[in-house]
Amino acid sequence: MNQLLLAYEKQDKNDIHARRTAALAGLPIYLKEDSSGIFTTCKNEMEFYEGAVALVADVDEEEVPAGVPFSPHQVFIVLEDQVVMTHHSWTDALVCLFGLIYALHLSYPVKCSSFFEFIQIVLLKLDDERKQLKPKLLSLKNELV
Repeated sequence: MNQLLLAYEKQDKNDIHARRTAALAGLPIYLKEDSSGIFTTCKNEMEFYEGAVALVADVDEEEVPAGVPFSPHQVFIVLEDQVVMTHHSWTDALVCLFGLIYALHLSYPVKCSSFFEFIQIVLLKLDDERKQLKPKLLSLKNELV
């Protein structure tokens, strides 16, 4: 988390995308989940990433402080080993990835299930009030309120 915050300090404070990226990239770290298999980077767009669900940011190596793509050239959204969309912002791509997973009734990646559940239930309020939050998500929700 310290590396992420130090990397964020070097970004333009008026850039809303940098703020959003830092907040969303910090969430799996806070929840102690391994997001490395889902949120990855590549050095050129010719590289292809195979994965059931992934966000692959096309960046230059020096542009990836703390492994967080603050300024990617583009971000590939991968579902079922296929690039289905691209975006120029990591946060916009993450929202699209979440929307696709939710709309297509796909399972959340096991390594980041709490991350996606937090987005669904706490941030977007897409729950039916019957689902119980995991204790770590409930404590984070209560801290934010």
